[in-house]
Amino acid sequence: MWCDTVTRDGEPGPRLGVHLGMGGRIVVTGPDGEHGGGEPVRPDRTPFKAAWDRFTVDFADGGRLRLFDKRRLGRVRLEPDLSGLGPDAEAIGPDEFRARVGRGRAPVKARLLDQSVLAGVGNLLADETLWQAAVAPSVPVDELDAAALDRLYVALQRALKAAVAGGGVHTGEVIPFRHAAAACPRCGAPMVHGKVGGRTTWWCSDEQAS
Repeated sequence: MWCDTVTRDGEPGPRLGVHLGMGGRIVVTGPDGEHGGGEPVRPDRTPFKAAWDRFTVDFADGGRLRLFDKRRLGRVRLEPDLSGLGPDAEAIGPDEFRARVGRGRAPVKARLLDQSVLAGVGNLLADETLWQAAVAPSVPVDELDAAALDRLYVALQRALKAAVAGGGVHTGEVIPFRHAAAACPRCGAPMVHGKVGGRTTWWCSDEQAS
């Protein structure tokens, strides 16, 4: 993600680029308490340690923003280079989505994860989108018709809005069922997994059969 900043005199400041890594969380402390995004921390886990804060910003009003990352894979950059990124997944229109995602022979999940095609889709969001659209993750994109690409677009927008409202993509409908012996929450068929585009992928064995 990237954030615009403003200087003390109201002029545009440097753009802040934040990469969460595998398990990073943005934690914001303000007058009304502390709010965190990303994977929730269970009460029985070790409490936060200051050493796990990769980056901290203190606000003039006493609030604070922290990049909390126990795995220490998260990172922050000033003025990140965005020239290699495709359009933001939340801002892209249906026509451009169809043209970009439907081009080539790559598996559709690999295409969704390609940040030069579409920026902002990670592994969990791709699985959620494909499950909602009932599209097999390994199907080549040139085998998807316009109707399937439109279903993917609608599913992606729905999944993005739900993730923002819920506090992260881990709150998706199918995400809790990405494990062995789980059943599809929509039809009850077994969930199966494999590697697509080099990433661990889960899908419904019935509705997303290739």
